[in-house]
Amino acid sequence: MTLIESTLCVSHRAAAGLVFLGVSVHAATTLAAVIVHDNSAREFVWTIGLRFTDHSELPGNFLDITQPPSQSGERLPGTFSYWIRPSYTSSDPGILFFQGEPGAQTARTSDWVELLWNNMMIGVKPTREYFYGEHVMQPDNWLSVSTYYYLLPHSFSLAGGTPAISEAAYLGVRTQIAGRWHYGWILFTEYLTPAMWAYETTPDTPIEIPIPAPGAACILLAGSMLITRRRRGG
Repeated sequence: MTLIESTLCVSHRAAAGLVFLGVSVHAATTLAAVIVHDNSAREFVWTIGLRFTDHSELPGNFLDITQPPSQSGERLPGTFSYWIRPSYTSSDPGILFFQGEPGAQTARTSDWVELLWNNMMIGVKPTREYFYGEHVMQPDNWLSVSTYYYLLPHSFSLAGGTPAISEAAYLGVRTQIAGRWHYGWILFTEYLTPAMWAYETTPDTPIEIPIPAPGAACILLAGSMLITRRRRGG
């Protein structure tokens, strides 16, 4: 049984890291400060949208980190999406980027990273990866858009692109609820299906990147990948 629409009850950070006290499915939100949604059944697929030079769009699905995987994917304020801006010349890279709608932002790195794309070095400040024990919080580098991937010329496929971050990563995000910022994270183990996402129900409160959730095999796999595969150039 997966931990779909689960609420994780967590303690304050112990010396050895975040301690999970237990998992209760459909538990009352008043019992926990951090709400975690498990997408290990791949119910939510983050379909990528397209943006063209004439500013036209073909939107994909939009992720609301406050909602379970059964959400509609509707484009609403406070949601997050993936977009491809395709390349039109051999010297113009296509870019896959991560963007929040109004009232939603993603953290990106503060440091420049050089990526090898089409035999050229390109400097970017990509989406920031977070590792176990770090906190997602107000001082982080917040923007609505961050670079996630460079694509080969004229390509809509991720097969030949250059990743700006690891293939498995925690991403830091924040979304506004009633005008207040709520911090969260999205865990990827593949590019189209986030494995989990979470948010802190208390506004303006940092959220800690957790150890893998008990019983979630895909998250355990992600943990080993995160340890061994860090962002290129970081």
